[in-house]
Amino acid sequence: MRIPELNFAAGLGLLVAVAAGAQDTSALSPNAPRWYKGNTHTHTVNTDGDSSPIDVARFYRDQGYNFLVLSDHDSLTSTDGLNAIFGTAEAHATDRTAMPFHPFILIPGEEVTDAFIPEAPGQDPKTRDLGRREIHLIALNVKDVVSRQKGASPADTLQRDVDAIRAASGVPIINHPNFVWSLTAEDLKPLRRAHLLEIWNGHLQTNNLGGGDRPSAEAMWDQVLSAGTLMYGVAADDAHFFKTPPLPAAPSAPGRAWVMVRSDRFTPEALVRAMERGDFYASTGVELADYAVGPSSVTVRVAALGLSRYRVLFIGSGGRVLKDVSVTPNLPAGATSLTAARRAEPVAYEWKGDEEYVRVKVIDSNGLMAWTQPVLVGKR
Repeated sequence: MRIPELNFAAGLGLLVAVAAGAQDTSALSPNAPRWYKGNTHTHTVNTDGDSSPIDVARFYRDQGYNFLVLSDHDSLTSTDGLNAIFGTAEAHATDRTAMPFHPFILIPGEEVTDAFIPEAPGQDPKTRDLGRREIHLIALNVKDVVSRQKGASPADTLQRDVDAIRAASGVPIINHPNFVWSLTAEDLKPLRRAHLLEIWNGHLQTNNLGGGDRPSAEAMWDQVLSAGTLMYGVAADDAHFFKTPPLPAAPSAPGRAWVMVRSDRFTPEALVRAMERGDFYASTGVELADYAVGPSSVTVRVAALGLSRYRVLFIGSGGRVLKDVSVTPNLPAGATSLTAARRAEPVAYEWKGDEEYVRVKVIDSNGLMAWTQPVLVGKR
């Protein structure tokens, strides 16, 4: 494989509190890494959302998120004024004696909304769109609009868009590969300088789980990793609708998926760099209390939520399940109520040497999930 070794420190294991984004940092130095909750895919009235940028920013801040990317289609929604209202200075973000305790910042972004439409000699123009492949990418932390690049194939279109985002000093995320069944693992495997892939998108029409002869986005991720192309898995809500109605039945409502990013600084550049090196996990509701990668093993402990129970899957090359563990969090000694906070025991997997990579997936008894990033085995 040509996947480079991941930048995980041996013994990594910082605490993530049950309330995402809220953590006890009293014992940490000002520059100690912290976990920040964020959404990388959001729309406003500037394109096809139903709410103003200020209302969208306020929603995520009030829900305890730490960062938000406004990613309107083929346009840049300014974040300067919003950060003047809602943003937290970096010094305050790392000082537990200062307010607010939940730092928040907006990161500029764009959804580059490209498509590949095959053309054949003598083709009936009325049927031309039947082969249309939607190719959408988030451009993280760009300062100028990135134009659709078009290309000779889906893979070529993707690469051209990735290169254009990089040329604009941005970082690309490949969005919802199963939206309109547009992308395959074969389109993703040859990509260069594209290390972030949405494996879960909160829009209800993105076919995250696959169907028929098409694999899930997560299975596609494993196919790409197994071919030697490094990509990290992102979850995002792709929110468009914030008002009622149509909430809560909206096909694209907020709060359905996010990332937890580990960074020693609270700036747009630092958060994006952390994602580029895989220092984050993706979630639809499951949170981790502890995650550690050692010289020969990986250990995870779930932050128990209510009465939920869990499955912890350690997954290797080809999507092979290496270990499947059921976890039932325990009531503390002396508890007198079923609603008392519970503690899940840590679960570990030790390398055997033939895994190529190991990642962790956690599923709770209500269907919520979390995914850690692949750790390369054999070159540690």
